[in-house]
Amino acid sequence: MTRLAGRLANISTIREGQTASCQTKVSAELIRACAEFSGDFNPVHCDVATARQLGQSGTVAHGLISIALVSRLIGMDLPGPGSIWFQQEMDFLAPVREGDEIEASVTVTHVSVAANVVVMQVEVRRLPDTTVLRGKVKVRVPVTLQESRKTMEFKELVAVVTGGGRGLGKAIAIAFGSHGIQVMVNYLNNREAAEETVAEILEMGGKAVAKQADVSDPKQVSSLFDATCEKFGKVDVIVNNASPPILPRPLLETTSEEIGDYFDTYVNGAFELARLAVPGMRDRKFGRIVTVLTSYLSEVPVNMGAYITGKSALLGLSRAMAVEFGPFGITVNMVSPSMLIGDRTDDLGLAAREIVAGRTPLRRLGTPEEVTEVVVFLLGKGGAFISGANIPVTGGILF
Repeated sequence: MTRLAGRLANISTIREGQTASCQTKVSAELIRACAEFSGDFNPVHCDVATARQLGQSGTVAHGLISIALVSRLIGMDLPGPGSIWFQQEMDFLAPVREGDEIEASVTVTHVSVAANVVVMQVEVRRLPDTTVLRGKVKVRVPVTLQESRKTMEFKELVAVVTGGGRGLGKAIAIAFGSHGIQVMVNYLNNREAAEETVAEILEMGGKAVAKQADVSDPKQVSSLFDATCEKFGKVDVIVNNASPPILPRPLLETTSEEIGDYFDTYVNGAFELARLAVPGMRDRKFGRIVTVLTSYLSEVPVNMGAYITGKSALLGLSRAMAVEFGPFGITVNMVSPSMLIGDRTDDLGLAAREIVAGRTPLRRLGTPEEVTEVVVFLLGKGGAFISGANIPVTGGILF
């Protein structure tokens, strides 16, 4: 029992076209044991005279014997130990009699990594070449609780933080670096700020590099992904934080091109990066995607229609990714901060900041570092069973 448990079937090692087979001789003892086990003493199986009266040349062995060979293959060879056979379509095409040599074989025709299901063609032949059974089976390959709860040590993780050179993106990148996460700091224009972020991470003993890329451009997203893999070997974590300039403007004065700018950065950028990174996450059965949204999705301000439209679309994309990527061991979550202390709020002036703080139940503005704590939490063991969530980091402003 222990020996088998150590070599449970693994969906990642199974490929279409794989085959397995086994043989046995149908003896009188085997037929008798099958009858005693099943309680099926039907004379067509057990009494030669009755079988001949029914037009058979001799007794017909139980179909259970052929089925048992298939079950043996599924449970011991392909997919292997721990697998559960849960659906089948089978046709019995010819009889099997005492003394016959039979061979069962299974061939993989489809592998669903997301569902941990293998589809196989089944054939049982009476040697040398008479097919006695043919069909199709679906088998669920085992996933241990340990696998389904898979986490990774922070020092093993590689993260891409878009818009990581300034503001909240910088705080997230530095927090990752402080926990030993290897960080690709993406920036659009401000190379100096991005390199300062990298320098802070390196100074604390972390690993980071900066890469210029406009995430609204699929070709540049591909370049960002390739550069990350070239430097660190993989991508485990994506933080979708990049944003075009946020320019308040009445909707009737907003152009469709301006709305498209938000959509291209928020939605197309996040989608393209996921499209490139998720296959590797799927193979490793681990991935974390965190999307930065905004509390404005619940308390929509005036003159921010294009921004809200883009963030709302990103919310929808993130929820769709959570549903579709979940079976691969990938969580997708969102954080929605309210107004945070930083350059933008400094520009508002003290009086305006006090008004915003006064509307917040905790009576203060949040800090980027308080948001990063939530993001880091989502990457660790505490966030392993959280997916599809939009977490408000708002000081009590309710969604």
